[in-house]
Amino acid sequence: QEIEASRHRDRRKKEGDFKMTTPSRKRILVVDDDGNFLKIIRMRLELADYDVVTALNEDEAITNMREETFALSIVDLKLVHKDGISLMEEMHAINPYMPIIILTAHGSIESGVEAVKKGAFNYLTKPFDPDELLLQIEKAIENQRLVSEVRRLEGLLKGRYDFQNIVARSKKMQE
Repeated sequence: QEIEASRHRDRRKKEGDFKMTTPSRKRILVVDDDGNFLKIIRMRLELADYDVVTALNEDEAITNMREETFALSIVDLKLVHKDGISLMEEMHAINPYMPIIILTAHGSIESGVEAVKKGAFNYLTKPFDPDELLLQIEKAIENQRLVSEVRRLEGLLKGRYDFQNIVARSKKMQE
């Protein structure tokens, strides 16, 4: 497993992955009611150079969301008090732009479609291929970076070309 993660890290370096050029590691919040699963996924994600915060329940996840900023969250569909889709909606109320990947051992096409319709970046079933999860994480973070850049550029364009910023130069226009 360690060799596999090392190979993935080496492949990303060779491909010039954008994360390798950023100065800080990306923080990921993982929410699951299975402590053993949290330990395993933390280990795999840390080997892939992510900072990982784990939460065993919904309250812990929401507290972490209010205290820290995360690049992404991974949420189990079946939790102690509510389902992962409801938790995802609460998390998006705090940080609407954070991508969330839903994981489940009880996958169905209907729940996958519902999760994506309600805002999940993706939906993976357990057991999952670790490389597939890392690929989805990278895609989600890159997608978020691009969406943020588009929003920033739209703001600049709106400010520059807004009707109020159009200056009339002719005498008739100024009247």
